Amino acid sequence: MSYKLPLFVAATFLGGYMLISNRQLRVNEYELKVSKLPENFVGKKILLLADLHKKRYGDNFNNLVNSCIAAEPDFIFFAGDLYSRDETDMIPKLALMKRLKHIAPTYYIFGNHETDNMDNAEALALKLTECGVHILRNNMEQIKIGEDHINIYGTQLPQRFYRNEDFSHHDLPQITKNELTKLLGEPDRSECNFLLSHTPLAFRAYADWGADVTFSGHCHGGVIRLPFIGGILSPERKFFPRYTKGIYELNAEQGLAKLAVTAGLGKFRLNNPSEIMICTLERQE
Repeated sequence: MSYKLPLFVAATFLGGYMLISNRQLRVNEYELKVSKLPENFVGKKILLLADLHKKRYGDNFNNLVNSCIAAEPDFIFFAGDLYSRDETDMIPKLALMKRLKHIAPTYYIFGNHETDNMDNAEALALKLTECGVHILRNNMEQIKIGEDHINIYGTQLPQRFYRNEDFSHHDLPQITKNELTKLLGEPDRSECNFLLSHTPLAFRAYADWGADVTFSGHCHGGVIRLPFIGGILSPERKFFPRYTKGIYELNAEQGLAKLAVTAGLGKFRLNNPSEIMICTLERQE
């Protein structure tokens, strides 16, 4: 009998901690240094969101929207998985994106859950385009401030890079520089090139392709985060994925390439609060 009370207390504590972890929403600020950053973009703030899935954050997403308003971003990037593949009612998500668009210019790409439910994705994309959200589907737009501009690309990766037909994850093909070139074309390496791509796990390919900065989500911060180790699981069921949360860098032909990964907003997590990621742009000297 003596061991039952400590076990009960421990289980209660763990259950409460898990509940709190799942409900937390933090605004985390990062400095993002970019070597080819045009002068007029210095000090501008990018708000990065991803992986909302079925999470609501209050009535009409009010807690999420109010946190975004308070951050005063210059641009909002949504790096995929706005909804889960089995969701059918897109009206709440459309309303959310409309509200985000009124905060700052908003750029959106599909994640693996959108490409698992393309009927909803196509219908939502049409409505979002009509209301002024920029949807990047293997194409590029320019973000302009005065005489300066940044090229922003967005991927719509084929589903084979995320899962097999039977929803297993073994022997998935690697995303390569050549594959990205087929999808996106060649970037102008003399200019500043941003890339929105849902999965961060192909950072080497993004850097080799020519992205100065890539913005991603997908890994949900590694689901469970351990002190001094970080995230422990990817959506592909791989342990200890390399890129789960924060800013990373790699040497590339165009200079020091950066990767910004948000821990995302939705699904189960432990010791891993949901995140609104704020990246303040600075020039890499």
